[in-house]
Amino acid sequence: MMQSYLKGQEYQVMAAHTGKSALEQVSQADLVILDVILPDMSGYEVLTHIRENHLRAKVIMLSTLSDTPFKVRGLKSGADDYLGKPFDLTELEARIQALLRQNFNPLESTTGSLRISKVDQCVYIAQKKIDLSKQETELLWYMAEHPEKSHSRQELLDNVWSSDFQGGERIIDVMVVSLRKKLGNKVIQTVRGVGYQLHPEEAGK
Repeated sequence: MMQSYLKGQEYQVMAAHTGKSALEQVSQADLVILDVILPDMSGYEVLTHIRENHLRAKVIMLSTLSDTPFKVRGLKSGADDYLGKPFDLTELEARIQALLRQNFNPLESTTGSLRISKVDQCVYIAQKKIDLSKQETELLWYMAEHPEKSHSRQELLDNVWSSDFQGGERIIDVMVVSLRKKLGNKVIQTVRGVGYQLHPEEAGK
């Protein structure tokens, strides 16, 4: 019901029915709606994983366990909000909107373990700062906005470089080689016959 409602409000929604499957998807999420009671592990365990791995997602916990001690436990464990069941879907959406507004920063982007800063012109892997050139920053930023997509060289050229750029697609290969040296060989992988795909979970390896 929640998934159908939120899709109707034009959110992109991924559903997971177990804690394990949630953890496989959570690095791509801006916000997680997390039930306390799951079939394989508790929502608190999932929340602990999210916070220990410094993932960017805001977390709203849901539960029929809505007495104050349970709410306090959830919030102290790192939840951004805690909503007791039953609840109104319009209230849930209002809470989602409030948390996503806190997440928005037009000069900083986070995907997986990569945090990209246009202000500092650098990327952070965990707490390690790695300096980038302006074009490396822009290229990584664009790919981070579409982390599961394979990008052709022409697409990257059209979206990252200015329209008056006179060079060819070879500049993309040069930038990718440079980013691999700085961030790890597997962070940007070649997709044969297409171009490149970002794998943020490989950063630093």
